[in-house]
Amino acid sequence: MSTDKQTVAKKYSSLKNRISVKNDFFSDIAFKNMLYAITVRSPIDRGIITSIFQETIPDGYYLFTARDVPGSNMLATPQGKISIFSEGNVSYKGEPIGILVGPDERTLIQIQQTLQINYDTNTIEDYLEPLNDEKGELSSPSSTQKKLKKGNNADHIEDVFSAAEYVTEHEWTYNLNTPYYREPQGAVAHFDGEQLTVYTPTQWISNLRNALCKTTLIDTDNIIINKTKSYDHTTNSIWYNSIISCQVAVAAYLTKSYVKLVYSRQEQEMFIDCMMPVHFNYKTAADKDGHLLAIKADIELDTGSNNLFANEIIDRLVIAACGCYSASNIDITANAKHSRKPPLSIDLQLLDSAAFFATENQINAISAVSGIDPIEIRKKNMIENHGDESSESEKLYPAFFFAPKSLETIDALTNSSSFNRKYASYKLNSLARIRNGAKEFIASPNSAPLRGIGLACGFEGSFYYGSELYGSEQTLDVTLEENGTLTIHCSPISKPIQEIWTHLASDILGIPVSSVKINSNFETDNEPLLPESAHANISILIGLLKKCCESIKRRKPGSEIPYTVKKKLSLQEKKDWNTENYTGEPFHRSSFAVAFVEVEFDPCTFREIIREINIVINGGKILNSVAAENSVRLGIEKVLRSLVEDDMLECDNINISFVASDEEPTEIGKLVYQVLPAAYIGAISQAIGKEINRIPIKTDTLYKIIKTESEENNHAGFATY
Repeated sequence: MSTDKQTVAKKYSSLKNRISVKNDFFSDIAFKNMLYAITVRSPIDRGIITSIFQETIPDGYYLFTARDVPGSNMLATPQGKISIFSEGNVSYKGEPIGILVGPDERTLIQIQQTLQINYDTNTIEDYLEPLNDEKGELSSPSSTQKKLKKGNNADHIEDVFSAAEYVTEHEWTYNLNTPYYREPQGAVAHFDGEQLTVYTPTQWISNLRNALCKTTLIDTDNIIINKTKSYDHTTNSIWYNSIISCQVAVAAYLTKSYVKLVYSRQEQEMFIDCMMPVHFNYKTAADKDGHLLAIKADIELDTGSNNLFANEIIDRLVIAACGCYSASNIDITANAKHSRKPPLSIDLQLLDSAAFFATENQINAISAVSGIDPIEIRKKNMIENHGDESSESEKLYPAFFFAPKSLETIDALTNSSSFNRKYASYKLNSLARIRNGAKEFIASPNSAPLRGIGLACGFEGSFYYGSELYGSEQTLDVTLEENGTLTIHCSPISKPIQEIWTHLASDILGIPVSSVKINSNFETDNEPLLPESAHANISILIGLLKKCCESIKRRKPGSEIPYTVKKKLSLQEKKDWNTENYTGEPFHRSSFAVAFVEVEFDPCTFREIIREINIVINGGKILNSVAAENSVRLGIEKVLRSLVEDDMLECDNINISFVASDEEPTEIGKLVYQVLPAAYIGAISQAIGKEINRIPIKTDTLYKIIKTESEENNHAGFATY
């Protein structure tokens, strides 16, 4: 072995049968004589790839396809199987059909550009269709649909609308894609004839190991996984990383060399971070006092091809479709369209924000037509106000999860801010501008500033019980070592969580914080069965950590050291959640937030200025207030980067506060995403007196709305703006 290889091998040395966590990016890893790889993709979105041909491939360069895979070309997941390389029948344009490997990346690109890819525009389904028709079989469904009806008049909900005092109907479109400036997906692999070593930012260790074993036919004892830095929890990253790693492993196995593949930024955006719009059509009815009589929602989205998470995606949308509110009658339909596009990728914990965007703006619309204050109408219909009024079988809302102190959280916001005063003032100004027409948008020393304020509520549910992905038990191991140190054995966690855990264990056991260690290395027979995103759940794992430490504290005198305690939260112990009729409690715990955004419209630039963001959070007991506030502030900055296409908003006046609580801590990292987009659009709409029904907006959205409004009202002098 060369000196260079010896140095790197020493740096990344791993014991046999172990998984090691590396504090490095895989893309920074390099070996002498390493080969590079690029993906060969389908040029068509439907049809059959009949051949891939290159007349002259230079020595030392290789093209590998499905036929070169030593073992199985299929990756198994709890949701189904997916191919490592397409075996011919194409699902979407850009689907991987092979991998090019060689010592020079530029030469690889040249070879890729000259590949002759032959195909038949008919698919296998086209050829089988006559046979299926003869047998009376139906083709595969083009969509997945979920329906939910609840209430005595849900089957005749239009009659409820006809008799209601207030009825509003609106369409909303959510296409928010928070930018992540992270390392693209990829892997480095090496096979020395006996052991396969892989360096990659995997988030699903057990799935990757099993996939590598079945793909290469290498025994699991001879597979070493070096998990590198990872910050991505989108659905495609969870399982797609295993596919990429298997592709690179096949190349390493066949070439007996180090092989490295790093996705380009374009590939990352097209195939990993591919968000698609979610469309909502909402119709709501309320009585004269503002109580919700009916909510009817139709939800449409495109989940792309072979989406392993389609069922869970629409389940989560249905659950969040009513937001935090109870209605006497509910009629919700969610349709997930399957198409010849790359699978929709989304952070499942952020999926609720799409429904909250629609629901919260719908509540604002009810407030506007009824004249009932937006705070009052929310409090009247908050689930917390209705959950205990009827028997278990008669409860109005199908899913009963309660963020405790939600009403108290709303009061905390209004009592500590000037929201009520500003809302009333801006509403009067908006009504006056609407009456006077677009002339009010002309800037003058005598005109009032155009301002608006928007309010939104939302919850963050942690550990969804209906997820097929989380079908295994959630576990945590804690060991008291011979030298007096305490080792917490878990998947990698963030530094703020490490600090919380070490202080918590130190307090329970009365040992120094420096004596508490985190170990994220696993033997093959003891590695986590769940994806890393599941193990990042603070509400579950803190509870398990407390139980482990308390058991160690109660151990019998003279107990053998090292002393290990393992606690688990199994599905059998969880509360009943019925995914068929959406009844029960869908989450392990829920946190709650309410926020407002205040904006001012600049009539010279036709752009908005965010004057204030104020958010109050109930996340249970806050174990580290500084870390919690920093997490929320970081979330706000990320959301501000995504509200307007190709632009980044800023706000210097951000107020963050937490409701005092002795309840178990819950997830709060995503709450900003649940409330900020809806509050922002509500504020903009009030400021310009015109409803905006989609997010993100563009830099010229407000200009076009005002110009159109002015032209429709035949106001002269618009050219002087």
